[in-house]
Amino acid sequence: MPPSTIPAVFREQVQALQARPMAYGKVDAHWRPLTWAQMGERVAHAAAGLCALGLEPADRVAIWARSSPEWVLADLATLSCGACDVPIYDTATPGYVSYVLADSGARVLFVDGPAQFEVLAHLRDRAPQLTHVIYLQDEVPPPAVEGLTFVHLLELERLGRDRGDEADVDARVAALRPDDLLTLIYTSGTTGQAKGVMVTHANMTSNCEAAARALPIKADDHLLSFLPLSHSFERMAGYYMATLYGGATLHYAQGMGKLFHNMAEVRPTLMTGVPRVYEKVYHRFLATLEAAPPVRRRLLEQALRVGREVARMRQDHRRPGGVLALQYKLAYGQVFAPLAARMGGRIRFLVSGGAPLAPEVAEFFLAAGLLILEGYGLSEAAPVVSVNRPGAFRFGTVGRPLDNVRVRLGEDGEILVFGPNVMRGYFNRPEDTAEVLTDGWLATGDVGELDREGFLRITDRKKDLFKTSTGKYIAPQMLEGHLKRLRFVEQAAVVGDRRPYCVALLVPSFDALADWAREKGIPATDREALVRDPKVLRRFQHEVDRLNGTLERHETLKAFRLLTEPFTEANGLLTHSLKVRRKAVLARHAALVEGMYAQGAHRHRWRRR
Repeated sequence: MPPSTIPAVFREQVQALQARPMAYGKVDAHWRPLTWAQMGERVAHAAAGLCALGLEPADRVAIWARSSPEWVLADLATLSCGACDVPIYDTATPGYVSYVLADSGARVLFVDGPAQFEVLAHLRDRAPQLTHVIYLQDEVPPPAVEGLTFVHLLELERLGRDRGDEADVDARVAALRPDDLLTLIYTSGTTGQAKGVMVTHANMTSNCEAAARALPIKADDHLLSFLPLSHSFERMAGYYMATLYGGATLHYAQGMGKLFHNMAEVRPTLMTGVPRVYEKVYHRFLATLEAAPPVRRRLLEQALRVGREVARMRQDHRRPGGVLALQYKLAYGQVFAPLAARMGGRIRFLVSGGAPLAPEVAEFFLAAGLLILEGYGLSEAAPVVSVNRPGAFRFGTVGRPLDNVRVRLGEDGEILVFGPNVMRGYFNRPEDTAEVLTDGWLATGDVGELDREGFLRITDRKKDLFKTSTGKYIAPQMLEGHLKRLRFVEQAAVVGDRRPYCVALLVPSFDALADWAREKGIPATDREALVRDPKVLRRFQHEVDRLNGTLERHETLKAFRLLTEPFTEANGLLTHSLKVRRKAVLARHAALVEGMYAQGAHRHRWRRR
């Protein structure tokens, strides 16, 4: 029987892989590895140190830090004590951190360093149960604050080593049961207060085992991780499944700004990501195409056409032949090979989750030999429900369910999920749990379709669906997905609930827009002036009109407004998992929305804020 808890899986891999690198972090411009044996030793000492601090089985330990090998160490040490960890996004606001610490009852908190000291000092009275804060990085901890002890990670490990509590840790790992709580994952809370999803060891290990059967991971794979480990998808797919189960080596990127630089250094074979990362690469290609001289533009357009045709053939397990094969060979060498090289030249496949991926983006990457496998999941399902496979994929779908997960659709099209990965419930929220769990079936809140071959397609969020005053139902996420595929649109929010027609709030992709504006002789340094420029507005209207031509009449956008302020976590318009807080966006821009309807789309088509 395979190990049934995460610490048991880790210990088994430590014994098997010993001197092989487990995880790399970049320190002082150098990639520094920790081998499996080194990580095993450090985890044992850190866990013993936590025991010495008084941590008991089933206690909660929060991790408020950026992704790094130290984050992994904190996670494994906590779990090895029999405790449950609570990941918090490193970008979380003080109010959110305070809420999660209080709601979870966390006794210990891991943080990056003193940058969070001021926040911790101010939230002390709201988290009275918090007794210890442990710094993961090398800064010197401050003195204790009103019963809150600050400890350095190395001090914690030294304490565990000196006390010799490893035997206690061994006993705790042996005592762990599959149904014990592994983690509390606080949901984004787009429609209300965040809730702690209770995920057990059995939930997670069963999901990892099924995902590993769907996606072939090899021991010599190298995974570049750039999504936060607080995100359930990255934690399960990149860390637990690929590394703890597959034996792949982890490399923690330095952030989105240095992603392509890190790719060139690491030359990964695997990556997990969100659609916007891939969309930006695609839009950069389209910008190059549009700016190219006529002869070069025709070459790029031909390459794109041929690449898409070949990608669609691959989806149907067909190979190009004759003239098409020759055309693709030329297109690949002249156009697509540089993209593959820029991403390190060794990618076996990429995984995308968190939002719908446009089929044309997937086709573009596959033309470059880069297969993106789109999947679907949610924290309540630990988290993966379905995923495309290397040998069975369909663009525009999230693949087939994992082999131990059952999916059916409710009468209203809601996706219902049953399997060993379904959560225990929401922490201390029995009423909320009862709303989504019925006889073991999880009501996901997502609306979808299943095709004849069993591929699942997500169409919208059930709570986001709205009806216009004419009685027509609208799926705003679908429309927003279309809008974000436009070259100059970074973010979008569609409005129309109980209104006569739909309108949109658009945040431009200012980098791409500025490049285009300079080519047209338009000043591009002032965003306020840029979104007022008539040429810019005409270009946006042209793109929206072209999109409207592909939509049903009741779905078309009769007006739009350009915003200079993006939707971010800091301004409360995005969740930590980068989902739009629709109600917050509409509240922030209520006057702008009312103005669109009051003035009428036929009279005033453009206005900026």
